[in-house]
Amino acid sequence: MRLSITSGNRLILTLGAILVAGFLAVNLYSLRVSSDALRELLVRNTLPLTSNNIYSDIQESLLRPIYIASLMAHDTFLIDWMTSGERDPEQVQRYLQAIQERYDVFSAFVVSDLSHRYYHFDGILKTINRRSQKDQWFFSMRSHPSPYRVDIDTNEAAKHRLTIFINHKIHDQEGRYLGITGLGLEVATMSSLIASYKRRYDRDIFFVNRLGVVQSHVEEALIGKANINDREGIRTVADQILSGEQGSLRYTGGQGPVFVRYRYIPELDWVLIVEQPERSALASLRAAFYRNLAVGGGVTLVVLLISALSVHRFQTRLERLATIDKLSGLHNRQSFETLYKQATAQAERQQQPLSLLMFDIDRFKHINDQHGHLAGDHVIERVASLAQARRRGTDVVARWGGDEFVMLLSDCPIADAKCLAEQLCRDARESIEVPGCNRAVTLSIGVVAYHQGDTLDELLARADVLLYQAKGAGRNQVASDVGEHA
Repeated sequence: MRLSITSGNRLILTLGAILVAGFLAVNLYSLRVSSDALRELLVRNTLPLTSNNIYSDIQESLLRPIYIASLMAHDTFLIDWMTSGERDPEQVQRYLQAIQERYDVFSAFVVSDLSHRYYHFDGILKTINRRSQKDQWFFSMRSHPSPYRVDIDTNEAAKHRLTIFINHKIHDQEGRYLGITGLGLEVATMSSLIASYKRRYDRDIFFVNRLGVVQSHVEEALIGKANINDREGIRTVADQILSGEQGSLRYTGGQGPVFVRYRYIPELDWVLIVEQPERSALASLRAAFYRNLAVGGGVTLVVLLISALSVHRFQTRLERLATIDKLSGLHNRQSFETLYKQATAQAERQQQPLSLLMFDIDRFKHINDQHGHLAGDHVIERVASLAQARRRGTDVVARWGGDEFVMLLSDCPIADAKCLAEQLCRDARESIEVPGCNRAVTLSIGVVAYHQGDTLDELLARADVLLYQAKGAGRNQVASDVGEHA
């Protein structure tokens, strides 16, 4: 993981060097040239900077609702409620009310593919009908390639006000499609945001989808109706805008040349377009050139600082997601494999014993089937907590998959490892309870010692054999190869 952090810092430094060098070069060059240099500056610096600033604001304003919708779609309460037959609609109504109040969103909803009910935080809004043109957005979501989609439509729950909907698919643990959940944002909110951009940057700013239809604009009457393919001037470059990722263009409009900066936002499947007429651009640039020389340097430093902080924050979050199992809080398989290589190298270098425990929860399928997945999740969390409590500072515990765990004990002879395994068995038997279950939760554990040169697969294979010996001997016990090392 250190490598990825170093690479991230190197990227920021490289980006900073490119931005600083480019900014100085453009401004020094601009001192020596005529109005053509000012046009070049507009295309290569000012509009891209505006686009980047707006993109950062959009990440905060729109990508946060996408993240919330994703959390809702993966919420085990919502999944379990839908798979159990949607027996108590008031439960999901209270859930949506809590989402709406907690995140201060305009609307929160769930639409079931099983019952076709449209649940709103005010109750059941309606039943979706396949024959209704108004409801085709729902039925088209099943085949949509992305897990979510951003749509603009009228909101039936809010007097048909124009709304931006974040629709996210819901799947159960087996990948079965259950329906859609998500949030609604007022188009008026986005329009006011774009109006603030227009005042701040004195440029025309709007969003279109990949078909060219306006999705957000300061003039709400254009939303969902106007298309850049039909608009005078910009239609000459519309194909380049709609098929590209980002870039700068120029077209001739009714009042002369217009500079365009566009940037595709994959999270929304929209294109951000920033326009600046040449006539107004040259007048403002001439007046503010020397002032911008100083301010631009400061803005560049601020952008670099924000970029560095953002990369570090998201990189830290991604590293945790890549190495830690979400339910148990333990290392995942990928992380354990890396730590195993480090531990075995150290054990061989320092001539220290190394032992491994492989254990699983006896009759775990029965717990899930008879008492529900929430009970099963609770047992997994408790077993993980007990293993963490028994872990020494140098030991590594990981959830290997399902109800199976592994524990790598550094500088630990096989006899001591067996004692720890027996303590872990006792801990589980005495402290884990499942409401309504009259049988104790127990573990079966296989304990093996590391032999020099053992691969992880070889060590796990021996531990797996002993684990099944423990189960065959009646479960709730430890099987080890301690005799081989007596």
